[in-house]
Amino acid sequence: MKKTLIAISTLLFSVSCFAQEPQVTSKTDTPQSTSAVTTSEPIEMDKQYIVLPTYPSPDKEVIEFFSFNCPSCFKFETEYHGSQAIAKNLPESIKFKRYHLIDFGPLAMELAQAWAVANVLDIQDKALDALYFAVQRDHKIKTAEDIKAVFKTLGVDEQTYDKTKDNFLVKAFMAQQIDAIKEMKPTSIPTVVVNRKFYINPQALDRTTDQAFINDYARVAAFLVNLDPNVNPDRKLNKK
Repeated sequence: MKKTLIAISTLLFSVSCFAQEPQVTSKTDTPQSTSAVTTSEPIEMDKQYIVLPTYPSPDKEVIEFFSFNCPSCFKFETEYHGSQAIAKNLPESIKFKRYHLIDFGPLAMELAQAWAVANVLDIQDKALDALYFAVQRDHKIKTAEDIKAVFKTLGVDEQTYDKTKDNFLVKAFMAQQIDAIKEMKPTSIPTVVVNRKFYINPQALDRTTDQAFINDYARVAAFLVNLDPNVNPDRKLNKK
């Protein structure tokens, strides 16, 4: 356990984007930093997941930390559809939340606020794609006004955007994002944490193909949702 905490504390010093070091291999690539695994592998602590030194959430939930400034998050969302795969594999009663980092890349706080606005207006799926493409593909977002221009293409005029931005619901969503970031301290993005207690380690997932990687992500997330946070840390568990 001591070794685990030391490893975690070392990781928590900085946030990086997975694009800087390839995490997923194509069908013709050779896995680089870890040996190939398959989605039939047993799910084990300190392998596919790490127990965080945090208090578990009172309700079961899955949180993804991301940033529109992160190329890997862009790929994870628009090419691999990782968020959809994870959410689809969860029981309907489980909340799947996505929080935007507030200090990663240009206009990070403004983009986090835009994400809060999108959630309050219930257009998060459309806004997610629009903002990702505007930042990563088209390079259109240079100022806060450019963010409003993206929302205008989604039917949200500047006046509505500004009014919503000052809404207490947006402020509450922003507070939730900031509190979650402070509590769980994501070190690389995209990062998925289950029940605020279990960090999914993408390095140990099945990386034989892109699809296998996403399937394993979804498998481990669904498994961890029902895992007792007080379970014996030495116990190894299998997906049945």
